[in-house]
Amino acid sequence: MAERVTTKEALKKLDAQLECSLCLDTFKQPKLLPCFHVFCKSPCLEKLVTKDGRSLTCPTCRHIVPLSERGVAGLQSDFHIDHLFEIQDAFNKAEDDNDKNCGSCENGRATGYCNDCGDFLCDRCQTAHKFVKLSKNHKLISLDELKAQVTSLVPPKKAVPHCPKHLENALKIYCDTCSTLICMDCTIRIHKDHNYDLVADVLTKHKEELVSSLKPVKEKLDSVQRALKDFDTRAKAIHDQRTTIEANIHNEIDEQHRLLDQRRAELVGELEMLTQQNLKDLAAQRDQVEITQVKLASCLEYAEGGLKTGTDGEVLEMKISVIKRVEQVSTEFESNAIQPETKADMELITEGKEPLQQAYREFLEIEQCGSISLVNSHTTGDGLKGATTGETKTVSFQAMTKNNKKSNGKLDLKAELVHIESKDKSKCEVVIVRKHGQHKINYRPMKRGKHELHITVNGDAVRGSPFPIAVAPSPQSFIKPSRVVRGVNSPRDTVFNSKGQLIVVEGATVSVLTPEGEKIRTFGQLNDGIGVTVDKDNNMYVMEYGNHRVNKFSSDGEFVAAVGSLGNGNLQFTNPVGICYNRRDNNLYVVDQSKHRIKVLSTELKFVRCFGTRGNGNGQLQSPFHASFDSANNLYVTDHLNNRVQVFTAEGQFLRTFSQKADGQKLSRPWAIAIDSSDTVYVSENGPHHVSVFTSQGAYITTFGGTEKGQFNSIYGLSIDRNDSVVVSDQGNGRLQIF
Repeated sequence: MAERVTTKEALKKLDAQLECSLCLDTFKQPKLLPCFHVFCKSPCLEKLVTKDGRSLTCPTCRHIVPLSERGVAGLQSDFHIDHLFEIQDAFNKAEDDNDKNCGSCENGRATGYCNDCGDFLCDRCQTAHKFVKLSKNHKLISLDELKAQVTSLVPPKKAVPHCPKHLENALKIYCDTCSTLICMDCTIRIHKDHNYDLVADVLTKHKEELVSSLKPVKEKLDSVQRALKDFDTRAKAIHDQRTTIEANIHNEIDEQHRLLDQRRAELVGELEMLTQQNLKDLAAQRDQVEITQVKLASCLEYAEGGLKTGTDGEVLEMKISVIKRVEQVSTEFESNAIQPETKADMELITEGKEPLQQAYREFLEIEQCGSISLVNSHTTGDGLKGATTGETKTVSFQAMTKNNKKSNGKLDLKAELVHIESKDKSKCEVVIVRKHGQHKINYRPMKRGKHELHITVNGDAVRGSPFPIAVAPSPQSFIKPSRVVRGVNSPRDTVFNSKGQLIVVEGATVSVLTPEGEKIRTFGQLNDGIGVTVDKDNNMYVMEYGNHRVNKFSSDGEFVAAVGSLGNGNLQFTNPVGICYNRRDNNLYVVDQSKHRIKVLSTELKFVRCFGTRGNGNGQLQSPFHASFDSANNLYVTDHLNNRVQVFTAEGQFLRTFSQKADGQKLSRPWAIAIDSSDTVYVSENGPHHVSVFTSQGAYITTFGGTEKGQFNSIYGLSIDRNDSVVVSDQGNGRLQIF
């Protein structure tokens, strides 16, 4: 029973794969589009053909499919779908195998199945099948194996197809040149000079290549599927956020209602108190008026009653007392005293309610954090230009909305400084400057070298992140050298080879030193040797200022070749000074000082190109002395008489120039130049005899050295060792100082 359920489940899965997604029915004449989507030929695909009959659009992926003159009929069939139909047929055969007769003799009861012929066979016919020449290599399986095979959706094996040109031959050979199946006769007649092999021998290799070619698709599909999961996660988060914010809205508004109700009660209570006080005052005033009324009424009533009923003598006698009483009452009476002093003058003051109404309009806001546009937002600050070790630098981030307005939304802003070589990470302090999306990011690198500043907002990288940050040594590291190498004779220029050995040009000779400064050997007979470099094979190239040429020596110091003489030709120079090697193009860049240009030679000392002319404009030079490449393959040249450094591409295109130092000072007679692994630029100045340090963009960092005792006297060369230490050729003092 368990097997039967499994089979039904597999059949259900199979039926789903054989269903056209347009008509929701089993495929009829399925056609495969170039985008690998399959639909019925008619009526599904035929309904999608444009009026001109030249194309149709895939309803699944919107891919436009051009059609041949045959229209939809010209589209290829999908062998995968055909195999699924074969599997379905095998299912049907497997389902009623209990009553299946042998497909060969048609009398015996089937006990097995031939994968190649697609027939059920009895025991006797299976035995015969193994001995017949045409079928002896066919694969026979039991009925149980057939069930297991179709349940796992494996199509029955088909017989090898025959060549359409040589009908008697099977297509057992694959032509790699034509990417097609061929027969043995085809190899002789049509494909004789092609690369071909037996299908069985190359199938595994081509399957592996096909599987390998699918890796990028699988990776992208995995990314897409993860992204779709992210969409679902985001959708749930939005719904959850909506529920939370709605609850917060109700809570905040209810709180305001509570406060307003409280204020209403306070105002109503105050109103009641004022009302009662006013009524009490008014009642007291009324009492006084009523007493006056009684006095006046009683006087009038007494006098009028006496006049009506009194005798003559009684009237005369009462006259005096009545007049006296009238005078008394009249004296007490004041007309304004009988007017009510207390008025109905209470009023609800509503002045100033407009700001309150405005405050309520702004009291709560709903803003989409997603409305923050990382394209419109910007990151600025000196911290992006570089730093020195131990120095706190600041980067400013301003979040902007899609409408290019300052954002009021809450930001999950995070920053991290990563040292590229060691992968060490340093957390950065994030400070909210004020509302409207303004933040400051402070970082303090402790290692020199290249770093990356990663800044994210709500999990997404801001524009430009990660930012490259070059961290130079702190100015304190240049106060005194880490070591001094003596015993060198008027050192002109230095360079390190891949072994860590230090090559020093000493005017007439070249010396090779250990990293610690001990001499290994000295070679060469030079006429005012001045500049040196090494290539990837540790061959050495030394400039001769006096002979106007380049000398090539092997890594062992053996002379190999020389080129150059005084003049203007491609391989002629006039007082050349510096030379540097470019690992990217394997060329040498010679600084032809008196001709104010850079000449490019191959390591075989062949002319390649030159650039630069005399002048003080961008790209023009006046007595350049040395050059060096940064990690971006840009060439930095000391433009001596123009008191600046110019930066070029390796092809000679001008990029930028810099010379500005602190307090308005500029470079003074720059001579040597060296660039470390973090692209920190070191420039010697032979006017003040010191070294100034810049970022690769020309931002000034510090200056060290001078002419005081123990410092420098004529710095002819600068180089960088494998530890990024700076080697200064202190030529006037006959020593090398290392910082």
